[in-house]
Amino acid sequence: MALAVLAVLALAWWLHRDDLLVPNIVRLGGTAVLGLLAVRFLTSGRLLMAVVTGLAAAAWFVWHQRERRGSGAITNAARLLGVPENAPADVVWQAWRQAMQSAHPDAGGSAEQALALTEARDLLVAAADKRRVSDD
Repeated sequence: MALAVLAVLALAWWLHRDDLLVPNIVRLGGTAVLGLLAVRFLTSGRLLMAVVTGLAAAAWFVWHQRERRGSGAITNAARLLGVPENAPADVVWQAWRQAMQSAHPDAGGSAEQALALTEARDLLVAAADKRRVSDD
């Protein structure tokens, strides 16, 4: 029992460190609740409700898995600025400055381009700061 508790705590720490704990609790917890409800309906003889709830559990799992996969925002931001995903903050700032020279509305770019570059910069700088703090 103690070994199982240690394993769960280690997994929770690992997922929390990578900001995956809450999304996984939501995804797996919701799926488990709906799955258990489907089993309860099945054992009580309500086949139609069991099938509907089972399909809802599968849909919940797939929907939240897709959300997690869609979190490639760092990859997209790095691609937009032309830097590696694990670039330090100063490299991100330099790439942002260079990109803004042509994307800024005053330089012939658009407000949408400038906003996208700024959001990418903010995301990558926050990720770099988080890596720096975790490395210390």
